[in-house]
Amino acid sequence: MKTKANRANIKRQRADRLRSLRVIRYLDFSSTLSDSPVEPIDGYIVSDRDSYDIFASFVFKNVSERPIKRLKVRLKCYLESSVVPYAVPEFDYNHDDLTFGIIEDASGVQLKFKESNKRTTINSGESFGSCVYIPIPATYFKKLEVILDEVEYSIGGREKLDILVGGSNVGGASPVKRFSELDDISRLVYARMNKYESTEESHPSVVVPFATRSVWLCCCGNKNAITADYCSKCGREKDWQLKNVSAAALEDTVSKLRGTPEETTMHDKTHYRQNKYLETKEEIEAKVERYNEAMRNLAEEERRKKKRGWKVFWRIVIAVLIGLIIYIILDVIRNGEWYIITLLRDT
Repeated sequence: MKTKANRANIKRQRADRLRSLRVIRYLDFSSTLSDSPVEPIDGYIVSDRDSYDIFASFVFKNVSERPIKRLKVRLKCYLESSVVPYAVPEFDYNHDDLTFGIIEDASGVQLKFKESNKRTTINSGESFGSCVYIPIPATYFKKLEVILDEVEYSIGGREKLDILVGGSNVGGASPVKRFSELDDISRLVYARMNKYESTEESHPSVVVPFATRSVWLCCCGNKNAITADYCSKCGREKDWQLKNVSAAALEDTVSKLRGTPEETTMHDKTHYRQNKYLETKEEIEAKVERYNEAMRNLAEEERRKKKRGWKVFWRIVIAVLIGLIIYIILDVIRNGEWYIITLLRDT
């Protein structure tokens, strides 16, 4: 049975899906946190084309071994050259408020809203938060800080985090070295040692892999729980990457090759540059465009559902009216027949 609060949450969710939104800023969360059960994956600042309202939207991944029941975050909004935030909105991701949004399972398959709304927890390796919009106070901010405040697990227990993840400048995070930043010799070494060459076309190497206590970053850019032996996105092996193509492993091999120039000059290195893959700016533009397209499709789908709902409503109304008219006609005919029979009997 739907409660009053539940009906309000469904109404709010539908209204959000009907919004005509556009991305006005992308927040880069490619870095990883050193010790957090939740990793930010993507972040967007979006604007309503009609009302000009501003919202923040994030995608988080559960990189712990325990299912998550609730995640509380805080946003600090700063004006230009200000050191004190003018607003600190708080937000809860949970099932009761229907704020998990679209859930993506560990293999990268997105569930539909109906199935996502039934989920009470986020399992290890799953992502959530897509198409959930956090209202930002009317004054537009120049700087935004995202703070993971608290996480609650389904098996009981809460953990106070108070972790600043920021936007493009991620506080307390491990730096990411992009593949495009490597020199030619490092790329040559990477290409020689890369046993996943056949995977490059579908899931190209965009970052140098590394690990923290709670998460490891695959070369395809996907964040995985430290307990996962293989990347949930591309299937590459964790131990092999960290042993052979991590920053330390590449540096060690490169230092040995520099003593033998023929090893680094006799090969054609043009196909090691990966220019055919997305560069940083292009990758961000592609992500923004995909998110814009997803929001447009979602709004269009919701409008079609609403239109179909009204069509069904009017069809029911018309069917009831037709039934009523038929009933009245039959009743008139039946009463008329009894009148004729009575008249004949009297005569």
